[in-house]
Amino acid sequence: MGSKSAPSYPTTTVSTGGLFGSSTTNAGGTDFTPTDFQKNLIGVTENNAIKALNNYLNPDYESEDYKRGDEYYTNKMNTMLQNDYLNPALQRNLLRGSTASDIMRGFGQDLADNEYARQNEYRDQQLQNYMAAMLPYTTIYDMSKGTQGLSQSLANSVGNYNMAKYQADKQGSSGLGAALGAIGSIGGAVLGGPVGSAIGSQIGKIGSNVVNRYIV
Repeated sequence: MGSKSAPSYPTTTVSTGGLFGSSTTNAGGTDFTPTDFQKNLIGVTENNAIKALNNYLNPDYESEDYKRGDEYYTNKMNTMLQNDYLNPALQRNLLRGSTASDIMRGFGQDLADNEYARQNEYRDQQLQNYMAAMLPYTTIYDMSKGTQGLSQSLANSVGNYNMAKYQADKQGSSGLGAALGAIGSIGGAVLGGPVGSAIGSQIGKIGSNVVNRYIV
């Protein structure tokens, strides 16, 4: 009877019940399959992020988004003209001749300064929109990383068990009991953060029957 060949690296698949996607690990690497929700969220995120980044780098001050603030700034400047220029001038009987020109010149400068500040505020808002749009992107990345970690950990555990069992059988010893201990902790991957913790909670649902399915 010929000797049995050493076991190859196992192929394992971990599913998270449709919550965080699924992951398959084999000798060629690990492949992550996202859920429809994850794919849709990435699509929306990319559209929003690209739009916000473009608005930040190339602000359009004629856009509808920018013009929505016109009423606020018009009221603000009207109030400034009334309270800071016209009323004080009227109270001092100065609203005539060169004094009136000086008043309007000062108001014009304030108007320009406020418009400049307004444009900067608009650009800052676009940057905030971009940063907010990228948050779901990193969340999906964390989900995929955690799910891949589970299938990799499972594959390593099964591979270690198969190799230990192969060595024990080859030596003809009673070391099978020790070999059984080599299966280790299936969920040994470090899954930091709340997303990792949520994914890690699925480990208990995998159970020993999943491990046995891959044992040679």
